[in-house]
Amino acid sequence: MEFRPSDLIKGYHVHIYYDGGSKQWAGHLRREVAKRWPQAELGRWRDKAPQGPHPQSHFQIAFEAKLFPEIVPWLALNRKGLSMLVHPNTGNGYDDHANNDMWIGPSVQLRLDYLRKFEEEQRKKKQAAA
Repeated sequence: MEFRPSDLIKGYHVHIYYDGGSKQWAGHLRREVAKRWPQAELGRWRDKAPQGPHPQSHFQIAFEAKLFPEIVPWLALNRKGLSMLVHPNTGNGYDDHANNDMWIGPSVQLRLDYLRKFEEEQRKKKQAAA
């Protein structure tokens, strides 16, 4: 049995899903995260869904691994019904979304076929460039 070391993790993403009724609260969370953790990167609002593997409107928060114990528990306590995908960034987008995923609140069915196709296209581009 082989275990992967945690130093493969370069950072984390949290995808916060919302709809018309919950976007206002998502906006409050977004502003508060920006105030509390200015070093976190806030992605743009993605109102048009689906986008990539995400079937619902969402925005993303990217942060270094050292911020995980601050940001993730705070989001868990303040989500007010929002679903949130937390995943590490190891360089393998498919694994990070499909196998290394953690959920705060109910999970959302991701479009993993999109990620698998994207990863395959990236692999082919690398092979062609070599």
